[in-house]
Amino acid sequence: MNCPQCGKENPESSRFCQFCGATMTSEITGTLTQPVARAPQPPLAPLSTAPPPGSGTGQIGQVGAGGTAAVNIWGPFAQYGGRGRHVSWLLDEQGTNAQKLHGAVTERFQQRQIPGSQMEWSTLVAKGLLVERRPFYFIKRGITTVALYIAQFGRDLYISQVTYVKGPFSNVRIAILALMILFFLYYSTFYSASLFGRLLEVNPFSRTSAFPFFLLCIVGPLGGCNSVLLFFAVLYSLYKWVTERDFLAILRTPPNEFQQDDTIALEKAVEETVRQALDTIGIDTALMPPAAEQSFGGRRRLI
Repeated sequence: MNCPQCGKENPESSRFCQFCGATMTSEITGTLTQPVARAPQPPLAPLSTAPPPGSGTGQIGQVGAGGTAAVNIWGPFAQYGGRGRHVSWLLDEQGTNAQKLHGAVTERFQQRQIPGSQMEWSTLVAKGLLVERRPFYFIKRGITTVALYIAQFGRDLYISQVTYVKGPFSNVRIAILALMILFFLYYSTFYSASLFGRLLEVNPFSRTSAFPFFLLCIVGPLGGCNSVLLFFAVLYSLYKWVTERDFLAILRTPPNEFQQDDTIALEKAVEETVRQALDTIGIDTALMPPAAEQSFGGRRRLI
């Protein structure tokens, strides 16, 4: 079947052109369904459909066939933020189509041209000694990363989609931390000298000289508390670096409502891309039913 828009040949069962994304024509009760008009699209930069170097295989193989690594101190998704929705599908007797599905997903997602999105292959390594490596297909946009894993599972086809969200930086927290650091620098350098000088100059019978000395006595305890808080902040940052590779985690806040909507939109776009890619290579999309809706904070949300 040739595409009515770009003229390239597609499988007979395709509903969408795998090259330009146009709706394919089909005969229904003696009439033709006209393709949806689309604005001209700029040419897309080619994206390699091969797994990254070092993934252990040049083809999409069985689950766990990505090779091994000697050691890794972090979890595979340590740098991508908090874990969100994880959904997966097992398509019966479709394992031999894993490589074709990967190529179709790559082409179809490029055609979506989602603003600000990035697509790339990345090899993730499990935590521990002599651990497994797996190639994932990453779609990133803003604070959201959606990781897609496609592999054979025996004779079946396994598709896994997981979302990670890295909270945005808070301007308020950045300002507070900057003030605390400046106060610490003053306290650790100029305060001691100022206090010692005031002790030499103070006249216990003069109110004017006692007033600045009283202020220095207030600054002292505040400076001590500030130093303790900064010490714990550094400890927390080091802990987050060791566990999540995110030294600046203390400056992050939970995503707001708009950012939550953006995350859900990207999740649905990736899921629908996989479903359309299945249709492109001739696999019944009924084998991949829609996943459950996203929720944040344990509460059900409708978009």
